Amino acid sequence: MLDPCIVPSFVALLQAFQPCFTAPSFTSFVWLTSGWVLNLRRHTVTETVRAAQAIRVKHISSFHRFFSRGRWLSDEVGLVLVRLVVSALLDPTQPLVVPIDDTLGRHTGKKIAAASMHRDPLLSTGKRPFFHWGHVWVVLSINIHAFGKTWALPVLVRLYRSKKRCARDKCLFRKTTELAREMVDLLAKTLPDRRIVVVGDAAYTNAALMKRRRSNVHLIGRSRPDAALYAPAPRHRGRGRPRVRGARVRSPGARAARKDARWQRVEVTVYGKTATLRILVIDALWYVAAGSELVRLLVVRGFPGHDKDDVFVSTNPVLPPKTIIETFSERWPLEVTFHDAKGKLGFEDPQNRTERAVERTAPMALWLYSLVVIWYLRTGQHLRAARIGALPWYQSKAAPAFSDMLATLRRSSWLERLSVPCANVPTLRKRIRPILEYAAA
Repeated sequence: MLDPCIVPSFVALLQAFQPCFTAPSFTSFVWLTSGWVLNLRRHTVTETVRAAQAIRVKHISSFHRFFSRGRWLSDEVGLVLVRLVVSALLDPTQPLVVPIDDTLGRHTGKKIAAASMHRDPLLSTGKRPFFHWGHVWVVLSINIHAFGKTWALPVLVRLYRSKKRCARDKCLFRKTTELAREMVDLLAKTLPDRRIVVVGDAAYTNAALMKRRRSNVHLIGRSRPDAALYAPAPRHRGRGRPRVRGARVRSPGARAARKDARWQRVEVTVYGKTATLRILVIDALWYVAAGSELVRLLVVRGFPGHDKDDVFVSTNPVLPPKTIIETFSERWPLEVTFHDAKGKLGFEDPQNRTERAVERTAPMALWLYSLVVIWYLRTGQHLRAARIGALPWYQSKAAPAFSDMLATLRRSSWLERLSVPCANVPTLRKRIRPILEYAAA
């Protein structure tokens, strides 16, 4: 394999993925990932190959076949990434906080595999929904803490297909929650000795993820003010089948409306700010979602940015209310990850049409988001190229953003290529020419 144009420390990080590929595919993987992070234009396969300066390394069809026909599995790549994150960046005594959510990748073109009309969450309002053609991706990430904030690193990805699309393609329809449960089970099976806390919004707080989950998994999410709650099942006496739940009790909204409700005050830190909230703690059975398992629900009043009461739920009934609220707030970094992956790494740019190519190409942007952060924390922050750009009107920036990490990787790679000790003029021209041609095209 020729010397790629990326910095050697990033290539060393990629070596962990070698068991996932055949030798020719791994060569393509290194060139494509290198070009992906260096690409300054649309992240199509062709532009990525040009950015990697790999035009003469292989025929362009070889790089397209890497996604459409390559003998590799996305889950294997994701699990290698899981082990990198867990072994290098997390405290083994602390639980893994695992946000899970879906995002829309907008595309045009009627012949793109698995594409259909989906509700656009960014343009839609409560009264007027908007729809866009494209793909919906269900993403499982792992949270880490660095530079005073939380980063959500995507590791496992699933492509959701609508009912109409499944009927047209004659394949089994699976809900987003079923795809999420599959990824959670895979993560829990891979890390049986780690405690895992899944964090999701209301769409992922239901029976699909809460019932019959693995013993090392708990879930924190958003419940409903009108949730049907029950007391625990009474002790079984006599004949007959034991009861699975007790008597019906008041819903969270009904309890909050009572004048004698036992509100508590708790100080929490959410979204980087400290706030004092009023909370109502309810330990009961949310039978429709969690079966006969006792859960803890919190009615929260005064949550930052919310006018109405919020209801949160935890499958761990002994977890303190402060921990439940602060852990739920760690779902938001995944939204930031989606924003950066689309804006900086071209998550919506690939123009593949075949089934396997569609399933593999867009997740590359999410995996590379995680790899760039891992590389920066392990190596990049110690390099001379790791400087946070300061503008005359923006002098207060202290911690790097993802754009700074990506810029450091690009800057280090270009410096590595151009700063050759004792290089003669012809050698420097040879190294500079591809960069100039790519930048000028």
